[in-house]
Amino acid sequence: MAKPVLSFLDYLSEAFGARPNISGLGKIPVNKLAVAGTVILGFANPGFWFAGAALELGYLYMLSTNTSFQKYVQGLHMTVVEQDKAGKINQMIMSLDKESTERLNQLNKNLSEVNQLMDLDSGSTVEFVKESKQRTLSQSPVLFLKLLVTKNLTNQSLQRTNEEELNAQIRDLTAQSEKPDLSEALARSVRGTLEILEKRLDNLKRARENLQLIEMELNRIENQAQLVREEIA
Repeated sequence: MAKPVLSFLDYLSEAFGARPNISGLGKIPVNKLAVAGTVILGFANPGFWFAGAALELGYLYMLSTNTSFQKYVQGLHMTVVEQDKAGKINQMIMSLDKESTERLNQLNKNLSEVNQLMDLDSGSTVEFVKESKQRTLSQSPVLFLKLLVTKNLTNQSLQRTNEEELNAQIRDLTAQSEKPDLSEALARSVRGTLEILEKRLDNLKRARENLQLIEMELNRIENQAQLVREEIA
C-alpha cells in the first residue's frame, strides 16, 4: 500500500499534539501541558515565555523531522484511511438487496476456495503465477461490490421512470406544438418541456444499456474466479 502523502505541517501538528503512553497514567498530552504551564509561568516572569518558545520550536523541529516519528505518523494516517475505506465498503454492502448480497457472498466463497487451493500448492515453480492471480483476484470483491451497487441504483432509477408515460407526454406535447393558433410564449414552453422529456427518454435507454454492460462485467468476474479455481484444481 502506498504511503499517505503528508506535508511538514502534518508532522508538525502531530508533534505538537503527541500523547506518549505513560505507565499508570495512559496517554498524556505532555507537550500541550508544558505549553500551558509555560504560559502561566510567563505571567509571573515574561522570561519563561521566551525560553518556552525557544524550547518548543526546537522540540517541534526535532520531532517533526525524525524519521521514526514520521513513519509512526504515516502509520496512523494509513489506519484512518483503512478504517474509512472499510466503513464505506460496509455501507455499500448494507445497501444491497438479497439477491445481490447472495451473489457477493458466493463470489467471496469461491475466492476463499481459490486461496485455499493456492496455499495447498507449494511448488516454487508456480509462485509467480500464484502471486499474480492473487493480486488480480484480491481486487475483484470490491469491484464486484461497486458494480452490484451501481446495478441496484440504476434499477431503482428505472423503476421510478415510466417509459409509456414519457412517450405519451411527448406525443401530446408534439401535437400541441403543431397547433397553428399556439402563442409564441406557450410554444417556447412546450418546446422546452419536449426537450426535457426527450432527454429523460435518452437517459432511460442509456441506463438500460449500462445495465447490460454491468451484468456482463459481473459475469466476467464470476467466471474469472471459477476459471482460476479450475486451473489450480
